[in-house]
Amino acid sequence: MGTIEIEGIEFTLFYDYDQLRDRKLSQLSGDGKIKWFGFRMEIILLEPLRRIFNRESVAHKELNSSPESDWPRAAVMIAAFSILLNGVEALGYFLNYSRTYVHEHWKKRGANYFAFREFIQRYMKDWDVLVQGTSYRSSYLPEILWDHFRNGITHNFVIKGGGIEYEADPTRWKIKWGGYLEIGPTRFFDDFLKGVTDFLEDAKSKHQVNFLSRFKEAYPC
Repeated sequence: MGTIEIEGIEFTLFYDYDQLRDRKLSQLSGDGKIKWFGFRMEIILLEPLRRIFNRESVAHKELNSSPESDWPRAAVMIAAFSILLNGVEALGYFLNYSRTYVHEHWKKRGANYFAFREFIQRYMKDWDVLVQGTSYRSSYLPEILWDHFRNGITHNFVIKGGGIEYEADPTRWKIKWGGYLEIGPTRFFDDFLKGVTDFLEDAKSKHQVNFLSRFKEAYPC
């Protein structure tokens, strides 16, 4: 198993080995824990998704069959987009998120939605907008992404009233067929990557206290 050095200590980036077995995570400073979290995100989320979202990569081609492929075929992008949206929610929990309603159509929300929205509001601002002309009752894009993309895939394995299509990447989203909302998956992922970079930088200063408090809950050490 490969390791990486943080503050002179070798880490696997797996909590059970680094802390439960070796008691090393608790030896890190606050900045060290933020660095550990960033490296951990890299290996369990960001790099795997980079390979899937890169249409020229071997991983993408192996996991997304061409129309001429023999059965069984593979189409990983809906599952990958679900993981990506869950990543947005997970990072939002490390922020001091607001429970104030802004543009929401549905006024009954749990903490998971507000965490999801908080990350978008702070670090993916181009997606924190109102979108007109869809078939949804809400025009607030974070709410649409949560209800119909994140929850749709998670609970029913379907995106309701929309989809993910590469043709929407240049403009982030596209509306057609009388209100059908297409989200550009590669563009969303690229904006997420930029947001993660800014999030980790802010964790060292702007929201370090809140981040480390949440870190202690997630990774007791």
